[in-house]
Amino acid sequence: MKDPKDWTQKDLHVHLQHALDVEFWTIPLYLTALYSIKGLSELKPKDYPEAAKLVQSVVIQEMLHMEIVCNLCTALGYEPRFPTPKYDKNKGIPFIHPKNSHIPKDLLGYQVKVGPLDAETLKLFCVVEMPQPWKDIEWAHKKSYESIAELYTALKEGLSHHWLAQYVGDEKNTRQKNIFSEYHDSDHLHHGFSQTVNSLENALNAIEAIMEQGEGADSGNIPEDFRPPSLEDVDEYHAGWFKGELCHYRKFNILFHNARHLPPVHEVIDGQEAPEIQTKLEASFEAFRKELERSYALEGSEMTPGFWQHMMALPTPIMDLWKLGVCPVWK
Repeated sequence: MKDPKDWTQKDLHVHLQHALDVEFWTIPLYLTALYSIKGLSELKPKDYPEAAKLVQSVVIQEMLHMEIVCNLCTALGYEPRFPTPKYDKNKGIPFIHPKNSHIPKDLLGYQVKVGPLDAETLKLFCVVEMPQPWKDIEWAHKKSYESIAELYTALKEGLSHHWLAQYVGDEKNTRQKNIFSEYHDSDHLHHGFSQTVNSLENALNAIEAIMEQGEGADSGNIPEDFRPPSLEDVDEYHAGWFKGELCHYRKFNILFHNARHLPPVHEVIDGQEAPEIQTKLEASFEAFRKELERSYALEGSEMTPGFWQHMMALPTPIMDLWKLGVCPVWK
C-alpha cells in the first residue's frame, strides 16, 4: 500500500471518495434496522424506546460525517459522488477488511446484509464501527485497511503532507455546507459541530471528530468545537445527540450484549412481496441520492430544497415494507 506522504492528487481524491462511500453505505443499513422496530410510526422521536434513540443518533451523526467528508472534498478540489450502496455478503464492508484475529469472538460470523434490529444485524454494526488498536502503521506492509479508523488515519497523514499543495484557496472554497450543526443551547446560542474546512488544522480536527465519534472510546478526545452538547444542558430533545458521550461502536455493542431486551421488531415473512412500496422506496432513495450530489456541487452553504423533502420521505416506505413482513431492498 502506498504511503500517504507519496500520494498524488488522484490518490487523495480516491481516498476521500472511499471515506464518503463507507459513510453513505452505513445509512440505509442503519435505517433499515431502526425502522424495523414496531410502533415507531405512532411515536415522536423523543418517545422512542432507548434502542431506537441510540440507532437514530448514529444515523444522524453519519449524515454529519458525510457532510464533513464532502467539505474536505470541495476544499481539495474534488466533487463528491454518491453511488448506490451495495450490500453483498461475498464482498464485505466497502474498502474495509477486518482481520478475524482482531474481531472479538462473539462478533465473528457477521454477514453483510440489511435486516431488522437483532443480534445478528448488530454483529455487523459493531464490526463496521470497530476500533482499531492505536499503533504506528507501516503502510508498505499493508495490503488493505482493517478499519474505518485506519482509512481516516491514512487521510490524516495524506492531508498533513499535501494540504498546502492541494487546498483550492479561500476564494474558491465556496461550497462548504453547514446543515447538521443547527443547535441552540439554553441561551439560544449556536452550538454543535463546526464543519467548515478551510485550514489544515480544522481539516485534521474534523477527521479526528469522525474517528472518535464513530470508533473512539472517549468523546473527551474530540476537539471541543466538534463535541455534541449534553442533553441536560439544553431545552429540547435532539435525536442526534442522544448519549453523545458514547461512540457508535459502544452504542451498538451495548445493544448487542443486551439483545434479549431489544424492542419487538417486524419479522420477514417468507414469500411476502410489496412491489409498489418497494418501488416507492427505490424512487425516494434515488431522488435523495441525486439531491445529495446536486447539493454538494452547489455554491453556498445550503442544500437544495429537494434534499430535505427526499430525506424526510425515506422512513415511510421503510416502515410500510416492514409492517408487511418485507425487508427493504436498497438499489
